[in-house]
Amino acid sequence: MTIEHEELAALVPHKGKMFIIGKITDAKPNDWIIESETKITEDFMFYEKSVAGAPNYACFEIIAQTVSALTGLYAHENHLAPNMGFILSVSNLSFDFDVIKAGQTVKAKAVREAVVDTVYSFKAEIFVDGIASGSGKVTVMEAHTEAK
Repeated sequence: MTIEHEELAALVPHKGKMFIIGKITDAKPNDWIIESETKITEDFMFYEKSVAGAPNYACFEIIAQTVSALTGLYAHENHLAPNMGFILSVSNLSFDFDVIKAGQTVKAKAVREAVVDTVYSFKAEIFVDGIASGSGKVTVMEAHTEAK
């Protein structure tokens, strides 16, 4: 399953320059697995001219938006209303690089490991140009909204 940037925009709350994921390259929403791909360019929100790329912490936002896309896809495929989510914690997040250079591609993979009520934990991995380059765990809470 490939979902391009424009189509994906309808499934996530991020808009404009804040929406940084290039595309979804694989997703199994009902199994809670997703993979995204983002090419770093000079137009990338976190791009810094002084290092000709983006600092590694930009990968945290790529992971967060990849998880957001997964919850949006799950809601869409199961005919549910999408909900906002909040990051509760990040643990064991580490990267083997300081900067992602312009022209490099970041692939983020996320798999849900646990769920308790509306709290989800995801194992995440980062690959830069196909090389495993980072990992961590993200815990999020889905905030259910009521129709007015």
